[in-house]
Amino acid sequence: LGFRLAPPVVGRRINLTELLPVTSKSLLKTYVKKDGNTCFYGKCYYCKSSELACGNGDIMEGSVTIWLPIWYQFKTWRHPYQRTYVPGRKAKWETDESYCNSLLSPDSNYYHILPDIWDTTVFDYLIGNADRHHFETLASLGKAGRLLHIDSGKSFGNPDHDELSILSPLKQCCRLRNSTWTTLQILHKNGPLSRLLDESMKQDPVYPILTTKHLQAVDRRHNKIMETVRYCIKQHGETTVLFNTWR
Repeated sequence: LGFRLAPPVVGRRINLTELLPVTSKSLLKTYVKKDGNTCFYGKCYYCKSSELACGNGDIMEGSVTIWLPIWYQFKTWRHPYQRTYVPGRKAKWETDESYCNSLLSPDSNYYHILPDIWDTTVFDYLIGNADRHHFETLASLGKAGRLLHIDSGKSFGNPDHDELSILSPLKQCCRLRNSTWTTLQILHKNGPLSRLLDESMKQDPVYPILTTKHLQAVDRRHNKIMETVRYCIKQHGETTVLFNTWR
């Protein structure tokens, strides 16, 4: 997609026992042995001892990410399309189709970063990430800071389910960078996207990364994004929907 907002990452087969000397104390407390395998459940708000991540013996497939130096400070934003995470309670955007109108006001705190939110909507829908409750920008750049594509761990879950609510920012606002739309069209013409994605991952040490069903899901979701943008253009006109410079 050419966004270049995600840190470089590579797959690795990691020996969990060898990591013990450099493992933080809080994470180390979550390590357990189960059926002869080394497991852990992590340290986070939703981490549970009943939901273990286990290696095959001591070996687990994982990834290594190049991270920014510690002196780069993030600013954390609440995503305007955040879910409530409360059973039976919906967020305003889930019940009000005109919700985006307030975001499109130049007085909105999110107005300057809306183009990045719409790009990220495309990215998240393709990978099935419905958990973008917050996002980060580089604090030192102020309003020029881009929305970074990090914390996308809850992606590529059920390949048979396409979570249409992820597309809500795009469907309700009907706006998208012209460059993103052009890229989507080129990928659709030269694709399918699944083949291009699979080819790009073949050099990874833990290839294959995605199952055939996950790759098929990417193509299906790509088609849905194309359909959504075309519907917006039909309803509002190309000059309203697509833009080169965000005013």
